[in-house]
Amino acid sequence: MIEAANHLPYNPQKTNYTKITQEEIQREVDYWRAYKILQKMLKAGLISEEEFDKIDKLNRKTFTPMYAQLMA
Repeated sequence: MIEAANHLPYNPQKTNYTKITQEEIQREVDYWRAYKILQKMLKAGLISEEEFDKIDKLNRKTFTPMYAQLMA
């Protein structure tokens, strides 16, 4: 299977990339900063798991991060 993948033609002109805007990058950074703070609050016992989940859900709506969808 891996050997077959090594023989696939690669043509960078045919790849379909979309450019990420500065605003999208900033929203991503802001979300991950908020997420890390939430994790620290949870670990310190300042918030419960339920509160963590609720706040994280709100943060995902607020910041609309691209990669948060990959997380469970």
